[in-house]
Amino acid sequence: MNNPLVSINIATYNSAKTLVKCLESVKQQAYKDFEIVIMDSYSKDGTQDIAKSYGARIVFAPTLALARKAGADESRGKYILILDSDQVLEPNVLEMCVKACEEEYYDGATLFEKSLITRNTFVERVIAYDKEIFHSLQDDDPMAGTAIPRFFKTEFFKRIEFEKNPPITFEHTIIHHKIVQMGAKIKFINAYVWHHETTTIWEVARKFFRYGYYYIPAFKFNKGLAICHSMPRRTYFHYKALRNPVLFVGLFYVYFVKAASSALGAFVYLVSRKNND
Repeated sequence: MNNPLVSINIATYNSAKTLVKCLESVKQQAYKDFEIVIMDSYSKDGTQDIAKSYGARIVFAPTLALARKAGADESRGKYILILDSDQVLEPNVLEMCVKACEEEYYDGATLFEKSLITRNTFVERVIAYDKEIFHSLQDDDPMAGTAIPRFFKTEFFKRIEFEKNPPITFEHTIIHHKIVQMGAKIKFINAYVWHHETTTIWEVARKFFRYGYYYIPAFKFNKGLAICHSMPRRTYFHYKALRNPVLFVGLFYVYFVKAASSALGAFVYLVSRKNND
């Protein structure tokens, strides 16, 4: 197998609490031909110092969507891995992704994601159950699916046209959709990424209020994709979702909170725009 350079793109904002574990997992990769590009939104904690201590290059961008472009522009690798600052990689992730692309001629890879349970709350267990279902079903269809690729050939990623004000909500899903439209072949591989999840329903509400606030620009950008990803996941209606009846009910409980919070966020966005006009 050839050893092409992989650019690991990590978006950060006040991420000091989780960034060390994330970067330690990168450092422990069996595949060593990588560079780390941190796209920071002007953190006020120790995020930048931590990034520098791991030899990362840092670029700055005010929003997550613009950070994706900044990271891609700065990347020198043949491949880009999109990683969140609260995620932890299994040691074989890069090796398996590169192998799928170099030896099996794929253009990207969807990774199997699992949840890191830290407080064992009901919400954490529901989100972990949700993630287990749609990843076990390998549901990474670019329009109706839920799992999204994190590993791409850089040549595809850099061909994406990023508008001056790209939508913040669904930005990763939009990247996936655009790259598949270019003809990229994506493989679902059993390489694991662990993700810190929100632990309370209040945290879920706050998170999806923010998503809802930026929902309308995303809807205008791609109506079909926004609608598909606003509905309850299709995997909720698969028999696997019924294996745990309590968590199955929890899926719809959490979805209701997400939907209500997003709707409120969208309403606030409309009111704010009207007041500014």
